[in-house]
Amino acid sequence: NNRSGTPDVEWGQWFSAAGWILRTVPSLPAPGNHEYSPKGTVPRVITPHWRRQFTLPENGVPGLEETNYFLDIQAVRVVVLNSNEKQAEQAAWLDRVLETNPQRWTVLVFHHPIHSVMKGQDNKALRETWRPVIEKHTVDLALSGDEHSYGRGKVGKTTYVVSVGGPQMYQVEARPWMQRYGENLQLFQVIRVDGGRLSFESRTARSGLYDSFELTKN
Repeated sequence: NNRSGTPDVEWGQWFSAAGWILRTVPSLPAPGNHEYSPKGTVPRVITPHWRRQFTLPENGVPGLEETNYFLDIQAVRVVVLNSNEKQAEQAAWLDRVLETNPQRWTVLVFHHPIHSVMKGQDNKALRETWRPVIEKHTVDLALSGDEHSYGRGKVGKTTYVVSVGGPQMYQVEARPWMQRYGENLQLFQVIRVDGGRLSFESRTARSGLYDSFELTKN
């Protein structure tokens, strides 16, 4: 289990697993801890493979090019944050990006959840840094991973979802913010936006429906 994101063979396995999806659907990846050098390494740096594999916007915080960025897709502003480093700088940047947001819907994507689902886990510092900006601008949906289990719920006016696609699973811990949660599940999400309606589905690897909800705007 290499934790630095450097082996060519693991990148090859990832592209092979996604297969035709990556050839037909644009990817907007957010880096996780496995794309960085191991804990204890000073400084911790992202694998050089990242920018060689992806061509992404460079409109984020300086020094985080192609790992922190935003783009607009029709009526949705999608903002990708890098939860591994420069969290305070990204909070100020996010405030500016959302202050001038002309889109009807806002979706955030980042690796480490600010509302945890895994037993014993709590990213308090990240939550205290980013959630005030999220609440200020009424973000609709925040998507995260990292904790290898599933949880979905609403905090304020923002719906938070933490999910897992791979086979490695951790124990979930029920918390007051959760409306739906589970463990030992490999899931993917289908999100559709139609005017003032956003529909969300979490489906199992065999495409069975596990969780769903709708957000509406007048």
